[in-house]
Amino acid sequence: MSEASTHDDRVTGADESYLLAEDLFGLGAPIQFLWVFDSDPGAAALTRLRDQLASGSLNRRVHRTRVPFARDRWVRAGVVPDLVLASSPIADDDVGAWMDGCVRRSALRPVDGHGWKLDGAPTTSGGYALSLLVSHMISDGQGIYAALAAAHAGTSTNTLPTEQQASGWPGVRSDLVDAVGQAVAATTSVAKLVAAFVRQRGGGASKQSVSKASHVVERPGPDTVLATADVDREQWRVRAAEHGGTSNSLFTALLGGLVQRSGYPVPAAAMRLCIAVSRRGEGDERANASGGVWIRVPGDITPERGLGEIRTLSKQAFIDYADSGSAAVADNLQPVVRLLPKKLIGKMMQSIPGPDTTVSNLGVVPRSALELGGETATSFGIRAIMQGRPAEHRRILGPAVAAWAVEYGDKMTITFFGIHPDHFGDADLLRKQIGEELTAWGLDHRVW
Repeated sequence: MSEASTHDDRVTGADESYLLAEDLFGLGAPIQFLWVFDSDPGAAALTRLRDQLASGSLNRRVHRTRVPFARDRWVRAGVVPDLVLASSPIADDDVGAWMDGCVRRSALRPVDGHGWKLDGAPTTSGGYALSLLVSHMISDGQGIYAALAAAHAGTSTNTLPTEQQASGWPGVRSDLVDAVGQAVAATTSVAKLVAAFVRQRGGGASKQSVSKASHVVERPGPDTVLATADVDREQWRVRAAEHGGTSNSLFTALLGGLVQRSGYPVPAAAMRLCIAVSRRGEGDERANASGGVWIRVPGDITPERGLGEIRTLSKQAFIDYADSGSAAVADNLQPVVRLLPKKLIGKMMQSIPGPDTTVSNLGVVPRSALELGGETATSFGIRAIMQGRPAEHRRILGPAVAAWAVEYGDKMTITFFGIHPDHFGDADLLRKQIGEELTAWGLDHRVW
């Protein structure tokens, strides 16, 4: 199916989900890459980075199709984003707040070609803070890594068609072919969906959850919360091994413990944890190529319990996912949903509860993502947030909190996104509970 193509210029998969969220609900989903350097990399290096990214795969916009059932297309964007460099230094203790402000104030509009933004500011100690914002609609974390690698090497290219190539009769002919293909895909997907849902029946959301999410009565609540923690990389690995696990299973357990510590009402059967999985292969030029697996862990998640069970559950979930057991539902659902009226799609999207927490371990940071102008970042992090989601929806649909982890040098940096307004809406409390959970696992840390 075209959904799996690594060179498809159609808006599909997760790209399409983010596009629908923006079209139907006005939601934005910026990813932020953040760097702190001990020395200023220089305006020339920053300008070169901006120009290289503008010449690469991130510079894309949506070309709307007029052919029923055909998918919209990605085309090259002609816009070169402004490089926003602060002239006045910020205090080193305020770097975290400055980073938060960059993502909070972002108003990316990927549909129009304004899908990413680069901001920089010197610090009072002579260092430099840098923020790259990219709409999740146009890329995932691994895709941004690839764009940064090309920028670092000076080899950025954009293989997407131009607006002119996607328009006129050749564009219409391509849309007609895609429309036929999507109609066929929808027909053949129905039987697979029925079989998949029969196999997975009882493992998803309850009817009560869906019904509750479908009848939202809005109550105000605090905004989402951001926090970052640095942990010693070697100590993290040692603790994971001591408890019979891996870096990934320790990260998953840490978030599970944080959910419990917050007092969030976990379902009686088991906590639902979603672990992000990259499906991006060599030469994969899709905007988004990531998915996720769910595991369900009954009972308390504590250091005393160890990591063996989470490690076993995760391993089996990854195997099932690789065998398309989990991917089959998502891959076969979209061709069917695509044929429905957008109003109905919107209701469906608002009635699907998420997990209790989501973890994304992005592993070791490539050197090409850490180096700029001869300088190497001493602090680095990645996070993704959702903007514009009402408090009541954040109460009901989940996840309650999400986190991302990266490894580099002697550090592991974990970024947190508190979503549930009642259990993760207090910034000071979240930072306190993050510290408590890290301490419980015997991990030295700095929360900022």
